[in-house]
Amino acid sequence: MLKKSFVLLSLASLASLFPLNAEDKTKGVYFTGSAGLGTMSDIDVQKTLGSGTYEFESGFSGEVGIGYDFGNFRAAVTYNENNTDLSRIQGLGSDVGVNITSYLFSTAYDFRAEKKWQPYIGAGVGSAKVEFNTHNGSSISYGGVVTKKGDDSVFTARINGGLNYEATKNIDIFGEVWGQTFGDFTIGTLTLEGGNMTGASLGLRYKL
Repeated sequence: MLKKSFVLLSLASLASLFPLNAEDKTKGVYFTGSAGLGTMSDIDVQKTLGSGTYEFESGFSGEVGIGYDFGNFRAAVTYNENNTDLSRIQGLGSDVGVNITSYLFSTAYDFRAEKKWQPYIGAGVGSAKVEFNTHNGSSISYGGVVTKKGDDSVFTARINGGLNYEATKNIDIFGEVWGQTFGDFTIGTLTLEGGNMTGASLGLRYKL
């Protein structure tokens, strides 16, 4: 379930500042890759465990995939990985590493597809694996909250908005902001009621 709504950055007005024309957009299969930073929002600790919050640090976010460009409309299957740390639990410092991997089916709409500068919006759904890793490999207690190594697979949804630049007929360079939400996940005896991640990425698409 979505716990928070994400606000997409509107880029349509920015794109109007660049009236350069491009050749007809190349349709067909493309490969995509991007890298950036992602930040998981704080998650509430279960009341039965004393309440409080799980606090996360920002970490690397990367994505690769394959898609098809129909002109204004694109569809893709992607693999996404986010690496971060669970920095604090109930106000106490933590050394728990968090790795989130996702498989997503996404669609996007490119505005002004015939121009060099093309703002776009997109959305996707899929499955995510949330994995906790304690650095010493054993259970650790933080203020009565026992955290240990484990993982869970949950539903995930993602929205994004950004700006393409058609560098050549076959290469697009893009920058985007995105938000991703996760279903409730259980790690050991802990049940975390969902979570939201936001971030920004730079990437490239190569059209065959």
